[in-house]
Parts: sequence; structure tokens; C-alpha cells
Amino acid sequence: MGRIPSSLLLPITLAGAITLAGAEEPVPRIRLVPLRDGFRTIAPDGDMARLGETGTFKEALEAGMDLSRPPHPIVAWRYAGKRLYYIFYKTTENALGDRPYLIQRIRKVERAWKTPEGPPEEKVTWQVEVFKIRGGELKSPDQHFGSFGLGDNHRREIVKEYEIGFGEVPGVCEGRSWPFDPDTLFRMLQPYQEEEGIFGQVKFGASCRWTLAVAFDAKGGCSVRSPELGFDAPTLLPARDQTLPPPDAASAGTVLVEGEGVLGVVVGRGGREDLVRALAEPLEDAPVGLGHTNLSFKGGLTVNLDPKGRVNTILTRAGFAGRTSKGAPDAESWRYEGVQFTFDGFDRVKRIVILPK
Repeated sequence: MGRIPSSLLLPITLAGAITLAGAEEPVPRIRLVPLRDGFRTIAPDGDMARLGETGTFKEALEAGMDLSRPPHPIVAWRYAGKRLYYIFYKTTENALGDRPYLIQRIRKVERAWKTPEGPPEEKVTWQVEVFKIRGGELKSPDQHFGSFGLGDNHRREIVKEYEIGFGEVPGVCEGRSWPFDPDTLFRMLQPYQEEEGIFGQVKFGASCRWTLAVAFDAKGGCSVRSPELGFDAPTLLPARDQTLPPPDAASAGTVLVEGEGVLGVVVGRGGREDLVRALAEPLEDAPVGLGHTNLSFKGGLTVNLDPKGRVNTILTRAGFAGRTSKGAPDAESWRYEGVQFTFDGFDRVKRIVILPK
């Protein structure tokens, strides 16, 4: 089976790192996360034993894949019975700006060949969605899955061209605050449709682009690939390290004190001026609802301020390379007095949150 010509793929470039207000800000990055992390977000009450109750599990089972035992821990796929199925999850990092959400838009191109030599039939559709973020990371991993049948075609290709970043859609999704229900982490602004709709109305500041391309044919050939996320199944599959962010060298010497804080800033008492004095000006200053604000600083730290401007919690971001005063926990322990640990699907410490005692 031939590869998808590069001319059919979206050019991979980074948009200029300019905020809507005109100030420079970090460009969002994308990264794979373990399937287990994604499954925890859809399983009822986060109970992996109940994954089988979800629509995602049932649809995968119809395609012949048991998600309780996926063939790969990061990207899973199966091509059998003229049906291609895949699933993986991604998140963001370094998405620090003036608002707690990211917009993602998608241009999907579907092509089908009835014969090896003939021209393909082509269909283009457009989608726009928005995600809530915290400290530069999606609050819930973004699920990517597909289930495509070959039908009476000789070959099919589906190419999705993504752009994700800070932006707004005038009159639909705009402003510094999350414009929807506080408990909603995701909002579909426009489902796939054949008219461009609001796709062209998205005004991006800092953003990045990436692609996902799948292809399969009547001879049994198939591929599921994303150059930016670093996989090309079934020939090239991601390693565990690809789900890890690069370590933040600026955080290497940072010591978080359980129940207290960092560098003299104390949870429950310190404020914005104390934070700026200890950590310099923030990279992010975003209202996150109910009067709270998130400030993110170099060195992999994000601080939540309560409505009175006091330090409520201090949490680490992806790539944090510091430690707590008591060292790192093991996978059996997740909470001590004044500190909480979150682990990823490979039992690695994902986040540390300093709480008041």
C-alpha cells in the first residue's frame, strides 16, 4: 500500500507566539499520554474496573479490540474484517496565556478509491472545539479514535489537519474567562460538517499544528500515523518516554515543603506580591472561575489564588524536576499531610500539589 503523499498533508508550522492582547507567550506543545490515563477519565467514578460500561469500550469491542487489554499501552489499533479502528490520547503542555482554554479546529479530508487506477472520491468536513486547561495542560486528555469501514472500495484514506492554541471565535467563544458552565471541561462549538462554518472565524494567537493520517486497503495494508506525535502504526510505535515531557531544567533545584509552600511563599497566607518576589513575573495570569486565578511561573510551578488573592494551592506542571522536602513517594502512597501526588498510567509522579496543613 502506498504512503499518503506529503503534498496532501497540512504544512507543519508553529503560529507566531503572540497573544490576543499582543504580548508574547509560550507556544502550546502536544504530547501523547498513556491509554490508561485517558481511560480513567471516561470510566465511571474513575474506576478502571467499570471501563466496560463506557461507549468507547463497547465500540472498540465491536471492532474486535478489548480495551481492558489493549495491544499497546499508548496507541492501539486493529484492522480486520475490512474495518480499521484506532485509539490514543493527547494532552498539551506549555499552554500558558491569559485565558484557561484552548480552541482546536480540524479539517478532515476523506478519500476513497473504487479501483487502484481510478481517481478518488473526496469529502471535506470541518470541526471546531474548545478545551479547559490548567497550568498549560488539558484538564482531561483529548481522546482520538476512529472506526472506518472499507465497504466496496479498494482503498481509503482519512487525513485530519489540526490546529490548537489560544484564540477565540467572536460571538461564540471569547474573553479571558471560561465562557461555559464551570463544570464543563470540553465544548463542541461545531461538529463535523461540509460547510466551513465558524472554522474560518477562529482567531488564533499562539498555536501549533499537527496531522493524523490513516489509510487502509483491500489487500490488508494499513497505517495510522502522526509525524508530530511520533508514531506510524504498525511499523513505528511510541515508547513510554514519549509520554514524558522534557524536564524543566529551571525547576531542578526546587524544594516544595509539604503543608507550607516554596521559597518562603506559604499556602493560605502568601499573595501575588510574595509570588512575584520569589518567582518573578508570571507566564500565565488566567481567571479560572469562582473568583480564583491561576498564576504560572518559570520552573514548572502554577499557583492558584483564592478570591481574596491568597495562595490557595501550589501545583507542579509537566516536566517539573524538583522534589518535596520528604523526597518522592512510591506508587502505593498518594497523599500525606499538606501534599497530594498524582500518578500517570505508568505509575510515575505526574503532579505534586502543596496544600495547607
